[in-house]
Amino acid sequence: METLLAFFLVQIAVSGGQPYDPAPGVWNDKSEARNLDCSRVSQQRAHELHPGEIPAPLARLANQESEALICTRLIMRNGERPERDEVILASLRKSVGEIAEVASALGPGKLTWHVDAFYPQPEVAAKISVAARIELAEQGRRVSDKVPVLAAGDIAVLGRMAPKEAYPLACKRYFAQRALGENDAFLGIMLIDARETQLHAGLCLNGEWRWLR
Repeated sequence: METLLAFFLVQIAVSGGQPYDPAPGVWNDKSEARNLDCSRVSQQRAHELHPGEIPAPLARLANQESEALICTRLIMRNGERPERDEVILASLRKSVGEIAEVASALGPGKLTWHVDAFYPQPEVAAKISVAARIELAEQGRRVSDKVPVLAAGDIAVLGRMAPKEAYPLACKRYFAQRALGENDAFLGIMLIDARETQLHAGLCLNGEWRWLR
């Protein structure tokens, strides 16, 4: 999955450069723009997420707002995905934003947030988890790119259980095996039924699972 980073700096005249703009225009046609999934964040947050690629804001320009546009090129081009995936992705920002807002309110304090998405298509699962991490980070949460894992035996048992039972048990096992600690929060986003076009989510805190939607 290719990530493109674009700056939109207020002080363009000062820098003397023209930023890369993924919007339709001379260099990009409309079809290419539709095949990018972009999220706008502050330059400071973009620097924290991609320190080797995005410079920190200059102190002398602290009063001038600057932003970065983080774009991910779609694995499959527009119109090539199954209808369910298209529906999920079309409303991804709104649905993930609502989930992250509820989860953040239930997990106050200085927690480290872990996010994983459970979805039949790996590329769609990756986009869901990235979107959730960005939403939490925008809310000022400390977000990790690591996810808790269980022993093979636990995974085998959970795989034979119904989702409504499996996720709460997985949460207990995460905590029992110290894959998650008292200062960790785990946000899981998933489909309960493969025929659905609505994402469900749950929050794991201190070994207790709570369904969010």
